[in-house]
Amino acid sequence: MMQKFLTNAIVITAVSLSLSGFALPPQAKSEPTRKSCETAIADGRGRIEKGRDITATTDIEDHSEIYPNHPNGRPLFVTIIVDGNAADSVMSSPVFQKAITSEIIKSCDSVGAVRFGRQATDWSITFGMMSGGTIESFECIDPNPEVDTISWGQQVCL
Repeated sequence: MMQKFLTNAIVITAVSLSLSGFALPPQAKSEPTRKSCETAIADGRGRIEKGRDITATTDIEDHSEIYPNHPNGRPLFVTIIVDGNAADSVMSSPVFQKAITSEIIKSCDSVGAVRFGRQATDWSITFGMMSGGTIESFECIDPNPEVDTISWGQQVCL
């Protein structure tokens, strides 16, 4: 009986080991779930707050009217507002912001951009998915009351 158990264990282990290197094609993987999106946003907020004198709040908004040319199926913006003594350092770190944005966009299939803002100021920086799937910062443009919409990849800066 013990020998049969060991033989079965060896076969199961061999099959497990041979499948561990097997990668599913992209189309066979499931789409990110709402839960993974919520987790990515919470993780981003946690990365900002960890070890810093700062609070970060988040919101999700549909910006399809502001950006009618948003990436296909990605009209949502996640806004992260920071406040506290370390807020300026987070706002001055585009590499950190881009890393957080990348994780959120990867996990949230309807999010096209993440906007970082400094509480009680007009200081904001937006990173979003561009054509080709890259994550880049939006270009600041001057406000123009004669133009109803702005293009994806641009933000009005004062």
